[in-house]
Amino acid sequence: MRISSLSYLTSSLSGMQNNQATIARLGEQIASNTRILAPKDDPLAAGKAIDLSNRIALRGQHLANQQKADITLSYESTVLTGMRGVLEKVAQQITGLGPNQSQTLRNQYAAMVNGAYLQAKDLANTRDPEGRYIFGGFETTAVPFAHDQAYGTAVTDSPKTTYSGTPYGSATSPDGVRSIEVATGRNIQVSDNLDVMFQSNQADDILETLDQLAVDLSGATTQDQLDTAMSKINTALAALGNMESRIGAARVELKEVGTITSSLRLEEQNALSDLLQLDKAAAIVELQSRQTSLEAAQRAYAQTSRLSLFSYL
Repeated sequence: MRISSLSYLTSSLSGMQNNQATIARLGEQIASNTRILAPKDDPLAAGKAIDLSNRIALRGQHLANQQKADITLSYESTVLTGMRGVLEKVAQQITGLGPNQSQTLRNQYAAMVNGAYLQAKDLANTRDPEGRYIFGGFETTAVPFAHDQAYGTAVTDSPKTTYSGTPYGSATSPDGVRSIEVATGRNIQVSDNLDVMFQSNQADDILETLDQLAVDLSGATTQDQLDTAMSKINTALAALGNMESRIGAARVELKEVGTITSSLRLEEQNALSDLLQLDKAAAIVELQSRQTSLEAAQRAYAQTSRLSLFSYL
């Protein structure tokens, strides 16, 4: 066999192998309906696809955070509604109640107020479905509020409430509250600190107020004592109103952020799909063309490889 024939056969074999590899690749692309199976298929487009995939994943995490934040805020809102009900009931009970009422009646009200005190303390120490104390700031595993005053015992030192949660002015959170990222660079506060109502470094200690009111009603109640209790209850209700307003505003913001996040994620998903989408019809045509070309090359190779000098003798 002549050198020129050997060179031709080698070149033809290499070309057929490359064609077979391309046909196999086209088959994979058609089967997966994806244009880019590896970065080498289109390095520039592959880089864009990776960036879009990362952004889509991040927005997915933000959507999950938004849902979690809304559930957390809804749960807190329910607890605060219960707290409001407790305090409003006490306010209604002592409205119009005076020192001249019979001790029997005042004892009945004292028992009711004591029940409200216990309810308020339980609500302040509420845990979420995952077992975390919602009003403890970052200290979610320890009971945040404790109050050692026993019902019916005169107050000798005040206040009695102790708080074991994240305090105001802490390094991690000056307000002792938790937040969650719901968009890039955008956080939503998902908890509140009940310092203004419960913590011992505040003048308006509502647990102490309720407990002291129960004690006062059990004895020689004065109008000043009743007025002081009512004033502190109203202050606590105002603080609750501020928290409820904050939660309402946060949930509205979450809804708006969620709409934007979902829209952007959909646009990015569409962009990624367009980037990776295979022109299936064109790919099939190319596959058929290459298969035809390969078959012709294989026949030519087979015929040429059988040729020898003796064929011409």
